[in-house]
Amino acid sequence: MELLCSEVLTSCGIPAMFTDASGWPVWEMPGHVLMNSGKMASLQALGDILIPCAPTNLVISIKSEVARERLLYSANSIEGVGFGFFKEPEEFWTSSRMSLYKRMGFSAIYMPDMTHAAVMTHVSAAGDARHAVNINGTDLYRPLSVFGDDMKRVVGRSSALL
Repeated sequence: MELLCSEVLTSCGIPAMFTDASGWPVWEMPGHVLMNSGKMASLQALGDILIPCAPTNLVISIKSEVARERLLYSANSIEGVGFGFFKEPEEFWTSSRMSLYKRMGFSAIYMPDMTHAAVMTHVSAAGDARHAVNINGTDLYRPLSVFGDDMKRVVGRSSALL
């Protein structure tokens, strides 16, 4: 899943940064850092991919088909982004879950377009749409189809654009 996300980023113009002989990333912009390899592996508990931007870098936490608490706690109060092929919309649609995601530092969570539609339909019907926004006042939940464009907009710039 990490390599798939990395490939999506690369295809939209944000390639993986190479590592030098000592294992540290060679910082080039635009680019992303794989946090599960080289010297960055010591930080892998924080997330899987790092997108450099201000005021804090974005850390992408990649999960497969279910979020559970593993996604919830992966941002660990740093600015995080969730990415996965989540197939259980009910994991996302309660106002308490949306509050927890924001409290834990998530700026956006990307999911399949169908899951996103199901989540947002339920959130709107329940009258909870006001909870489905991030710290920047924009959508907390987003379809995977906009992930690449969103990351391209913030890389090397500001996460406030997310």
